[in-house]
Amino acid sequence: MLHVILKALEAHGGLERWQSVTKITANFLPNGLALKLRGQEAFAGKPTRVAVDTRRQHVSIEPFIHASHIGLYTPGRTAVVTADGRLIEELDDPRDSFRPDTAWSRTQLVYFVGHAVWTYFNLPFLLDSSEVRVEPLSPWIEGEETWQVVKVTFPGTMATVASEQLLYFDETGLLRREDYAVEVAGTDPVAHYLDRYETFNGFAFPTRRRIYLKSPEGAPLRDMVIMSADLSDYTITCA
Repeated sequence: MLHVILKALEAHGGLERWQSVTKITANFLPNGLALKLRGQEAFAGKPTRVAVDTRRQHVSIEPFIHASHIGLYTPGRTAVVTADGRLIEELDDPRDSFRPDTAWSRTQLVYFVGHAVWTYFNLPFLLDSSEVRVEPLSPWIEGEETWQVVKVTFPGTMATVASEQLLYFDETGLLRREDYAVEVAGTDPVAHYLDRYETFNGFAFPTRRRIYLKSPEGAPLRDMVIMSADLSDYTITCA
């Protein structure tokens, strides 16, 4: 395994400790232009709590838009249910349902949030998988810092925001930036910044995420926030 990855795994809490983690929950405050462009203003700026299963691709979002509704994500099916379990809406094979430049349904929004959050919360530990390919690239100068960059290719069996991504790690090993193009949205490449790290039960997680369009030279276009997420009160559940 690459030295930069080994350093990152240790900086984020350690691979051995991570192997006992079964679930991560956190307060989640989403916002940004992307939600408005997809007709989901009702979700923007509304606090919720997400629960991510680290052993399988399953995420719950509660509340989901309505105070008594819950969004449920798996790669093959998304659903909106009531707090007592009554089905309101569901969508099979949600990834295949997306079309460019069209508004999203609530079940499509569940997919977008679910597969993104699942990826974010499990990185960088997903890089330990033998199915994930990692290739070192040239370092990137960010202000006065030098960040190590790797190109990551995820397998088709893993639903992620993009099958190919560039990950940037700072000198301490923390993941500070992710570059990709969201495949279900058909958007231009973005630069996704992670900062304001805090430690929860020995694991380091960012509490602020900001996503910008990216120039051809790789610099973020900071005049417009495409998507943002503020996170707090991470809770780590171990077996």
